Amino acid sequence: MLLAWVGLSAIGYTGRDDIYRKYTHDWKTTPYFVLVFQGIHDGIYPWNMGSDIFAGTPWEDFLGNDMPEEYGIQAEVQIADDSELQIATETEQPQTVERKEFINVEEDYFDDAVFIGDSRTVGLHDYGGLDKATFYATVGLNVYDMWTEKFCEVDGEMLTLEEALSERQFKKVYFQIGINEMGRGTVDSFMQAYEASVKKIEELQPDAIIYVQGIMRVTKEKSDSDKIFNNLGIQVRNDRIALLADNVKIFYIDMNEAVCDNQGNLRDDLTFDNLHLYASKYNIWVDFLKTKGIALESS
Repeated sequence: MLLAWVGLSAIGYTGRDDIYRKYTHDWKTTPYFVLVFQGIHDGIYPWNMGSDIFAGTPWEDFLGNDMPEEYGIQAEVQIADDSELQIATETEQPQTVERKEFINVEEDYFDDAVFIGDSRTVGLHDYGGLDKATFYATVGLNVYDMWTEKFCEVDGEMLTLEEALSERQFKKVYFQIGINEMGRGTVDSFMQAYEASVKKIEELQPDAIIYVQGIMRVTKEKSDSDKIFNNLGIQVRNDRIALLADNVKIFYIDMNEAVCDNQGNLRDDLTFDNLHLYASKYNIWVDFLKTKGIALESS
């Protein structure tokens, strides 16, 4: 770091009468490296002076005893070789990653996907028509026990989720869980276990994109009469789940957009028990998923 500041100061000193001449500067109160940052802000870069910007400026002169103490650099700094001085020519910028947008896809998009979830995902498996997708789902699954139960069938053998995800790599992971955890623990304890599970999925499926799906809401009748299974509690959890998405590796999707009325309640005509969809209505979920594809890079 010390060498970097020395280098920046050298650049400012050398360019004070060249590319930085338009800037007013008092070296007694302002270090020379400030000129470099002012220039970068205005689109003026050190390499505008040419490749040999320090020609004729001995380092010994620059680092001599006249160096102001305000620079935070002691005059006794020794440099064995010019090549050892790393000159920072521009401020380091964080590498930006392009956020991905949803696209419409066809049914074959799900052929290399795995769906992880509870009884609602079981219904998607049984009635959604996604025959080539893989499903690791079981009735009553919850985020606290999902890594210890053996509910994943692989080649006729029942494995834990960790074992199953270690056996095969997928391109997409769809994760929906949370209704069975209502009334158990707190929102914070739920999210702690939920986030830990997402991180573990990331570790086991490093090349897959992960869809964290919002918990499907219940009907108005159920929500208004049940202190545990109600839409306010569901939405609080969904708001927290949505925060996990970075739109690069992890994406939040909420199928409630497709199955709820304008009041945010599960539509009565879609459910037989106020919690689960009719078998004939899972196509709505599938059609919604088809609008949430992600263009994958070619390997």
